[in-house]
Amino acid sequence: MQVHDPPPALVGRQQQLDQLLSAARTAGEGVPQTTVLCADAGIGKTRLITEYLARTPLNRTVVGGCLELGTEGIAYAPFTTVLRHLVREGAPGGTVGGELARLVPGLGPAPEATEESRARLFEAVLTFLEERARPDGLAVVVEDLHWADASTRDLLVFLLRNLEAAPVHLLVSIRTDDLHRSHPMRRLLPEIERLPGVRRLNLGPLSRDEVAEQAAALGRQADPDLLHARSGGNPLFVESLLADPGPLGTALPDGPRELLLRGVDPLPETTRTVLGLASAAGDRVDHSVLAEVAEHSGIGEGALDSALRPAIDAGVLRANEDGYLFRHALLTEAVYADLLPGERVRVHRRYADVLEKGVPGRVPGETAAQLARHAHAVHDHPRALSAAWTAAEHAAATAAHPEYLDLLERVLELWELVPDAADRLGLPHGEILRRACTAAHVFGSTRRAVAHATAGLRATDPATHPELTGELLMARGRARSDQGRVDALEDLRAAAEHLHHDHPRRPALDAASATVLMRLGREEESEQAARAALTTAQRTGDQVSEVDALMTLSSLLGETSGIGQDPAGGRGLGGGAGIGVERNEEPGAGDAVAEMLHRAIDLAQRTGQVRMEVRAWRNLAVHLDQELRLAEAYRAAQRGVERCAELGLSRSQGVGCGATMAALLTDMGRLDEAEALLVRLPRGQSRQEAHRLNLMAQFCALQGRWAQAEQALEAFTQLMPRDVSSPVEYLNHYYARSHLLIFRGELVESAREVERAHDDIGMLELGRFPLDGLAMVGVLVFRLRRQGDPEGLRAAEKLAAHLRANLDHDRGRISPMGRLGRRVLVGFLSEDPTEMLEHLVGAAETAERAGYRGFQLRSLMGAFHAALDLGDHGRARALLERYETSLGPGTAWNFDQEAERMRTDLKEAVTVPATLPAGLTRRELEVLTEVAEGLSNREVGEALFISAKTVSVHLSNLMGKLGVGNRTAAVARARELGLV
Repeated sequence: MQVHDPPPALVGRQQQLDQLLSAARTAGEGVPQTTVLCADAGIGKTRLITEYLARTPLNRTVVGGCLELGTEGIAYAPFTTVLRHLVREGAPGGTVGGELARLVPGLGPAPEATEESRARLFEAVLTFLEERARPDGLAVVVEDLHWADASTRDLLVFLLRNLEAAPVHLLVSIRTDDLHRSHPMRRLLPEIERLPGVRRLNLGPLSRDEVAEQAAALGRQADPDLLHARSGGNPLFVESLLADPGPLGTALPDGPRELLLRGVDPLPETTRTVLGLASAAGDRVDHSVLAEVAEHSGIGEGALDSALRPAIDAGVLRANEDGYLFRHALLTEAVYADLLPGERVRVHRRYADVLEKGVPGRVPGETAAQLARHAHAVHDHPRALSAAWTAAEHAAATAAHPEYLDLLERVLELWELVPDAADRLGLPHGEILRRACTAAHVFGSTRRAVAHATAGLRATDPATHPELTGELLMARGRARSDQGRVDALEDLRAAAEHLHHDHPRRPALDAASATVLMRLGREEESEQAARAALTTAQRTGDQVSEVDALMTLSSLLGETSGIGQDPAGGRGLGGGAGIGVERNEEPGAGDAVAEMLHRAIDLAQRTGQVRMEVRAWRNLAVHLDQELRLAEAYRAAQRGVERCAELGLSRSQGVGCGATMAALLTDMGRLDEAEALLVRLPRGQSRQEAHRLNLMAQFCALQGRWAQAEQALEAFTQLMPRDVSSPVEYLNHYYARSHLLIFRGELVESAREVERAHDDIGMLELGRFPLDGLAMVGVLVFRLRRQGDPEGLRAAEKLAAHLRANLDHDRGRISPMGRLGRRVLVGFLSEDPTEMLEHLVGAAETAERAGYRGFQLRSLMGAFHAALDLGDHGRARALLERYETSLGPGTAWNFDQEAERMRTDLKEAVTVPATLPAGLTRRELEVLTEVAEGLSNREVGEALFISAKTVSVHLSNLMGKLGVGNRTAAVARARELGLV
């Protein structure tokens, strides 16, 4: 960009400039860098950036700035400028167009907006910048991020997380004195600063000597102490003080505004008038727009040029390719504040007139956003309403969901102030509210979605607009369902009264009802609704609703643990995936579910339902996993990743399928591949990145890398605080932390973590977690019992009681994985070593056949200890050998450590005399000795640090071996044998 020549010397910023240039050199080597430049107004951010751009070793540079337009702001404003500049420059790279056409006119028609458009746009921008950066590097400057719209912030974070091996240096400037307590950057800045390759660079005031150096560079002599005291070391104020022809010792202006205006006051009157016109547009204005506004003010084109020249020469304005920028935002504010109230009204009205007429070469949506701002400033409500509506449509077309919602809400604010609002927009009030409800739901604010739908129902007469009433009820029902509210079903049933059976929207309504019923656990009703939706959708050709119904049916008829949610979340690495209720052991039912999911995938592909297609691939992987078809599950997840790449969604939707692949690789024992995949997974949006971090924490815990596991868990909580996270997301986090504590040997604390999860979100409630996931909690109970301290025993029995409630409940049909998990859980909960051995040997054989290394090894470990407790050292040795054979190359540290412990336990067991009478085990002899002292089962348990129930099991076994029928006879027989 061409800007006004900078001052002759850069004062007091050499260290910061060196840091920027060093970051640029690192980026040029293929390691992307980001610098966040933070300072108060006037400290010299722009001056430093200008010097950096002049000296950067990177071949191409481009600058985009955020605009101070408030709610009516233009989404993606700085990146739109960056993209347009690079397209005009014709830098080398691949073809452009497609999603980029949403931001850059002239690249062809933009694709129709869909729910995936935002993700595709983000990936398209990322790919475009990576291509333009090669081979010689690209510096991208985003100025004034404190004014950024929500979409710009989201896109920036996406780029920071996903720039990989591209020679790009992102330099972002933020005015920190503008960050009030509720400013969105307050929360975003710490998140940005934690990302790899991001460095914060703070600029402070100049020192006394640096102020003196600045004065000398400007050719002025001044008392350095007085100049530093009056300017506060602010370079902008130093320049303004020195620009004043009066003595420095004269009275200081009342504030910064008066100080800055000292450089404006000497300019010609026409120049000052033009500056006032320009200030109403913000800190920058297009020449074509300013020329039209000036013409309305009686200043022709020639007079405008003559008026602008003194302002540019004085450094008040800078010229760029399209128009003019004030040297500093503070100067813009000072000039605008100096306008009289009547002048401001007239200027804003002139801008509104010019923009409403249209300016050649400008994007209509951007023009509408600025028109809305100017009309609002002069309380021209009708014009502001129409402009806000046009700007909202533009925001929707550019997939700027937050801005679309904000602009719709601005339309709703103006609605009551414009009597003929419905006629102007051609839509009833209720329809605007319905769209606001949908926008809020897409944006993720279900509370706002419910509020807008409720307002829409109040504003809509059901007799006049029955369809709109039904649509509003359906929209509110969906939002309430996502909030977990039971009254969602009431809304959907009420909607059915307005959308009759033959209505085109009825399949969608039935499909939504099926989903809500499934979430409420009313599975038979859900299945009926889903089948009705499927039948109607097929009859009417509504393939979107058909896919929705198929997904719900597959969840109901299959195991569905985790279908529609994040796979690999429940059972943890090395032991399975998913969250939900296991179902379906009927012959052939698994194949039927797979057929449904394949049908859903086919339909979603044909109808462009990208999100549903990717979700179906993930669900298919989870379903096959639950059917113990591990290799097929992996191929399904892999195909999902491939489809995301084909669809341009690798860095967003592809993260979920990639995480599923990593979990399945770990189940197979291919740990090196799993870790490599987890590390290279793209850093998606917050929820996706949190899911990857959760998996990484489990993986590091499995490998004994405690510090890395803790770091991943801490990063998770920073991205997904408990108060804003869904129960499913945080349930997985609790599970990962409990894994870490188990593997680290902190068993009691792990039990406390599980209890916290249960108290918080019902981790151990029926249906919250699958049996295969709960199996690891069974392992925890087993370890606590073997550890034997009183606190651990109490914790173990408390957890066991919760787990038995799951086992005792009739869960209906159970998937093969569910049956495997149930058998493992029963085995580890059992206090009878014979029963434990039977269940865990069977589970190990099933897991080995299916290829689930984690389940196999844990089951063999439990069976080994059961054999030891039975005194069957030969069988224990054989189980240990099977365990060691199953370890294979690259096995997790945790399993290797377990093998070492098992070898030690076996060695200790065989050193005890093997000729105890009647085949008694060591533990049975210990129990018999305590019973001979006259202790009750409870007292024996306390003495030996085992439960009373375990004492009872040992007593039954030893009485059988001694051939007696009660404890008294057992003691007598023991005395005969000389045992007590």
